[in-house]
Amino acid sequence: MARPAHRLTMAALALAVSGATAALPTTPVHAESTTTTNFPTAARTPDPGSATGSRSSSRDHASSREHASSRRSARDASTRTRLVGAWSTSTDQIAAALGGQTVRMVVRASIGGGGMRLRLSNLFGAAPVTFENVHVGVQAYGAEILSGTSRPVTFRNRASVKVPPGQAVWSDPIPGRVAGGSALVVSVYLPGTVHGVTGHERAYTTTYLSDPGDHAADETGEDFTYTSTQWYFLDRIAVEAGATTAGSVVAFGDSLTDGTGQAVDANRRWTDYLRHRLANQSSRRMGVLNAGIAGNRLLHANVGPSGLNRFSRDVLSQPGVRTVVIFEGINDISRGSYTSIKPLAYGYKRLIREAHARKIKVLGATLTPFYGYATWTPEREEIRQRLNKWIRTSGAFDGVLDFDRAVRDPEFPEQLAPQYDSGDHLHLSDAGRRALAYAVNLRLL
Repeated sequence: MARPAHRLTMAALALAVSGATAALPTTPVHAESTTTTNFPTAARTPDPGSATGSRSSSRDHASSREHASSRRSARDASTRTRLVGAWSTSTDQIAAALGGQTVRMVVRASIGGGGMRLRLSNLFGAAPVTFENVHVGVQAYGAEILSGTSRPVTFRNRASVKVPPGQAVWSDPIPGRVAGGSALVVSVYLPGTVHGVTGHERAYTTTYLSDPGDHAADETGEDFTYTSTQWYFLDRIAVEAGATTAGSVVAFGDSLTDGTGQAVDANRRWTDYLRHRLANQSSRRMGVLNAGIAGNRLLHANVGPSGLNRFSRDVLSQPGVRTVVIFEGINDISRGSYTSIKPLAYGYKRLIREAHARKIKVLGATLTPFYGYATWTPEREEIRQRLNKWIRTSGAFDGVLDFDRAVRDPEFPEQLAPQYDSGDHLHLSDAGRRALAYAVNLRLL
C-alpha cells in the first residue's frame, strides 16, 4: 500500500496519550506514547507457563478437559505474577489457508504494563501448527513498525513453538513496558501451510500478509503486499498488573460487541470507547477485553460455539478477569421462535452461576431495539421486551447496564434512535456504540 506523505509527530503522539477528551479521534492513533511504549532490555520475570485447551469434537461441545486446562493455565499465569488481560479476541475456525509467509497483525492494548505475554492458539485446528520467529513492536503506519521497537518473542526460551490441535501457548514475558492504548504489531512466520485456521473472522482491522518468506523481524512493510480483515492464531495479550490495576472487564456478546458497522481500523467498538473512559480514571486501571463474535447466539451454535459453550474459555479463563458484561441474546430472539423467555433466562442464570463460582462479577445488559430489521416481528419484540424487564428486575445480575434505554427512540421505543442506527435498524452507528460505553456506570465494574 502507498506510504503516507508524512508520519505522526512525537507531539501528536504525546497529545493522544494525554486523555484530554473521552471521545475517540476521527482517525486511528497508531501509538499513544513513544516514550513509554518500548521494549528495552531487562531481566526476565518468571515464566507463567503455557495455557492449553483440549480440542473439542464439535464447535458447540467443548470438552471438559479443554475448559479445565484453560482454567488451570489461567490460574497458574495469574497467581505467579498476577497477569491481567490487555487485549483479547474470541476465536473460531475460519476459512483461510496460510503458509510459507509472515502474518502481521495489529491489536490495541487496553492497559499498559511490564512483562507482556501473548498467546497463540490452535484450538480449532485439525493439525499441529509451527510458529517461528515471532516478533512484537509498535505500529508506525500500516505494516511498518516504529524503528527500534521490534523485539523477538520466545516460548520456553525458544524462537519456535509447535502447537498441537486443540491447544494454545503463552509466550515468555517480553522485557520492558508497553503503554495503554498502544497499537501493537505482532508478526508470525508460518513455515508450513495451515488449513483450518484458528482466528477471528471480523477483526475490522487490517492484517498484513507477506510475500513468501520470513519477514517477521523486518521493520518496513515493503514485503507485506496482501491484506485481510481477519486475525489469525493470536487471541490474547496480558501484562503484569501494577498496584493500581483492578483487573479486567470482559464484554461478552455478538456483532453489537464485535463492532459491526464501524470502518476498518477505526477502533470504534463500544469497548474501545469504554477503554477511553477508563483511561481517564487516575485512581483505577482496568483492562477491557472484547469477547464478541458477530452472529453468535447464547443458546445454540450459529457463528462460533454457542455462548453457553464458549463462556468458560472466552471469559472465565482470562487472566485477571474481575467483571463480565453479558450482552448477548438478540440473535436468539431475531432468528428464533421463542414463546417464552424461560430458555434465555435459564441461559443467563447458568452463566451467572459459572462466573460467581469463580468470584467474577456479572453485569447484565438489556437488549437493544431492532424494529425495521428484516427479521423483526411483533412476537419477537414482545420476547425482547419481556426479557429486558427480567434483566432489569430479576436481581439475578450483580448490576444492570440499560443499553436499550441508552439508544432507543424515546418516541418509538421499539426502534433505535435515528442517530444511533447504522442504517440496517439493528447494528449501531459510531455514535450508538459510544452511547453504550457512556451508559456503563464505571462504579459497577
